[in-house]
Amino acid sequence: MSSKIDLMIDEENELTFQVQIEGTRPGSAKCRLMLESKGMSLAFEGQSTGDEVSVTLPPLDHVLKEGTYDMTLEVVVDDRFFEPLKLQGEFEKRLKVTAEAVTVRTKPKVKTSASLVEVKKKAKTAKVNVINKSKKKQISENHNNSKKGFSDQDIMNLIKKLTGDK
Repeated sequence: MSSKIDLMIDEENELTFQVQIEGTRPGSAKCRLMLESKGMSLAFEGQSTGDEVSVTLPPLDHVLKEGTYDMTLEVVVDDRFFEPLKLQGEFEKRLKVTAEAVTVRTKPKVKTSASLVEVKKKAKTAKVNVINKSKKKQISENHNNSKKGFSDQDIMNLIKKLTGDK
């Protein structure tokens, strides 16, 4: 007879079996629970108290993966071997905690840049003693226009006239 039991792989499990030994003379019995996995078998000794056998399975998450495993209760009386019970143990973790990294997409940063293209200086009003009357007249005309602001061309023309360049 094979039955299925649910067990926790990450906790200690205690299984209790009722075992009856009948025969012409009673002998000393030893019980163990065998757990079969691919390429490996694990044996867990049982503790007898009367007709009950208790087997404690420690946490097995470091040895086994979650899943179903064949288990057999073995009883050895004197020099005779018996397998009175076969089970399937469904091992699961009690708590599952999973974490997954979430990619946060950031908005592109706004970048600004600036560079100096041209420097404009306002011409200061200066007293200039000019001998040439025509130049003096032009300077005073330009000076009267300074309230409106000079263009680059006006400044260049003023410099040329002051230096005598044509």
